[in-house]
Amino acid sequence: MPMESCSRLTPEELAQIPLFGDDDREALEWLAAHFEVRCYESGEVIIREGSPAKDFIVVLEGEFHFRQPGDPYAPVFVRCAGHATGVLPFSRMKVVRGRGTAVGKTRVAVMPATELRELVYRAPNLAQKLVSEMTDRTRETAQSEERTGRMLALGKLAAGLAHELNNPASAALRSAQLLGEALMLRRREAIGMRSEVVSPEAQALMNGLSEKIADCGGATRALDTLQRADLESELGDWLEEREFPADLAGDLVDAGISGQDLAPLGKLLGKANLGHGLRILAYDHQILCLTREIEEASRRISDLVQAVKSYSYMDQTPLSEVDVENGIDVTLRMFQHQLKHGIEVRRQFAKDIPKIPANGGELNQIWTNLIDNAIGAMKSQSNGEKILTVRTALEPEGVLVEFTDNGPGIPAEIRGRIFEPFFTTKPVGEGTGLGLDIVQRIVRQHQGTIRVESQPGRTAFQVRLPLVRQQA
Repeated sequence: MPMESCSRLTPEELAQIPLFGDDDREALEWLAAHFEVRCYESGEVIIREGSPAKDFIVVLEGEFHFRQPGDPYAPVFVRCAGHATGVLPFSRMKVVRGRGTAVGKTRVAVMPATELRELVYRAPNLAQKLVSEMTDRTRETAQSEERTGRMLALGKLAAGLAHELNNPASAALRSAQLLGEALMLRRREAIGMRSEVVSPEAQALMNGLSEKIADCGGATRALDTLQRADLESELGDWLEEREFPADLAGDLVDAGISGQDLAPLGKLLGKANLGHGLRILAYDHQILCLTREIEEASRRISDLVQAVKSYSYMDQTPLSEVDVENGIDVTLRMFQHQLKHGIEVRRQFAKDIPKIPANGGELNQIWTNLIDNAIGAMKSQSNGEKILTVRTALEPEGVLVEFTDNGPGIPAEIRGRIFEPFFTTKPVGEGTGLGLDIVQRIVRQHQGTIRVESQPGRTAFQVRLPLVRQQA
């Protein structure tokens, strides 16, 4: 149902709105005559995405929410009564990027954008406010999109880290469960062995064989498949002659124990105790291997946690002496999950790079965006090697960091726009167009420069940072 007084707008009503309060009667009459009033029920679309941007809009009553559909990370902009939106004076907007929907009964005043030039002349005070409104809107949009871009980048890193942490965590859990089982079975064999008298000489031999199991798998690491098979066959024959299962041979060979080592023990122990002893040795080897697996998995988890801490520069002041090459290494480690899928990383570090005064967390944002872009560029390659080369060099004025990928390159027609805010070639929801804008702004804040060279098969981003920061 249309709201009352929906078809007409008076100068008196405009004068009650702070946006128009500074303009004279003549200006208000002109505005009232050139506005068309439209009314919407809750949920109705006021502005539709993809439509030409051709209207200047003022919310008279109610409110509407503006959002880019299809993007779960897109911010919601709220426009309430008394606010202007749509095309503003001196705006370059050509196409509507999102959808505006009425919330509750909403009444708006609409003016064709073609009238804005005369509006500036007729209502200069309003025009000045609208220019300020456009500046605020641009800042608000940029800040929101920047937060979105950072959240997207953080989401990618978090997903990769979750995968990287899950692998060693799962391995540690599995090994811990198997270790518990192996310890229980070994204890059972040890109890069985103690039920009979074992001579001190036999105990000494058992202890010696257990101590020989010093390196998990080390005994057979240098053997080829044929040599290992020969050892297993020889020990299997020795076990079968004594009526023991031949499948013990594999574990005992891995432990570095041969039939020759077991022969003296076989003379000192009865058949039952020898069986217990062989299984104890096999379980000792399994326990050692599982312990090493838990240790390695825990070390990997610890390294990843340390990488996250180093990446975020926790417990450090914003401006400090930063090791550039270490920061790049830490950032590459954060991308380990994505890089190990067919992308080779070649480090060409100068090794003589001194620490520079910088915000380490912000530098890592630069490396993050450039590495992410390089990975994205090389994803489209179906054949051939995918190579990311990271080079550092010490120059007279500062430090050079170069990221080069062998992807398809940046087309010449868009190369000049890649640092523009909101410019992106990625699908909706995958990029905000702020990655390189953020990079450029951080580089400038650090008094550095960034440039790009691109052709098919080679794209290089060069970041130069000074060794000494000049006073602002």
